[in-house]
Amino acid sequence: MTLTPTYGAAFADVYDDWYANSDDLTAVAALLCAHEPNSVLELGVGTGRVALALANLVVPAGGRVVGVDESPEMLACLADKDPQRRVTAVLGDMVDNQPNEAFDLIFISYNTLFNVADRDKQAQCLANAATRLSSTGRLVIDACIIDPGAPTSGVTEERRGAWHVHTTSSFEVATGIISGLTISTHDDTRRVRRPWRIAYQSPVSLDGTCAASGLRLVERYASWHKTPFSDDAVRHVSIYRNLR
Repeated sequence: MTLTPTYGAAFADVYDDWYANSDDLTAVAALLCAHEPNSVLELGVGTGRVALALANLVVPAGGRVVGVDESPEMLACLADKDPQRRVTAVLGDMVDNQPNEAFDLIFISYNTLFNVADRDKQAQCLANAATRLSSTGRLVIDACIIDPGAPTSGVTEERRGAWHVHTTSSFEVATGIISGLTISTHDDTRRVRRPWRIAYQSPVSLDGTCAASGLRLVERYASWHKTPFSDDAVRHVSIYRNLR
């Protein structure tokens, strides 16, 4: 049986090059640190782009930042960028390997929750996170919004730096499962197959999943810049509090 590589194994070598400028990290850090957290947990920390931005604010004040990721390839990239180990890296899946301690802020950014490609496991991930929030803690989820009427299959071609990127995908509306294959060809003729699979949930569905774990939505924006959320938003940054 051939195992499909994890997202981290498939994309770690290009992640920072392809997505380094996908957002204003100053705005991201400002929103996440609005209530001045002292302890921070990122689920799906990847190469640490966001976690390191938060560490610049939290660690000098005596706080800590922890990041969990199942990909040793991603965590190797984080280690290369963080020789002082400002971010404490934990190797393991973000459902069952969350540190058993309290955090003022737990966040999951850039659709990473959907990389847990099973809705029941997503629910368990959020339930586990709820038990780790401090009494004033916040859980923040950043994710895309897909129109239910979107095409059930698609093909895109684009240029990302020195790579030509060809992506095919299929969308099962009933289950939210999106499967895809990205084939990237480098200017030096390297060609890499990068399979991926996610389980999408709408904001309304996520609200219900969070509510089942005692989490209540307190703020929602259409971007990290706090753009007002509307029905035509293509993304949401949702902030939840623990009611327990």
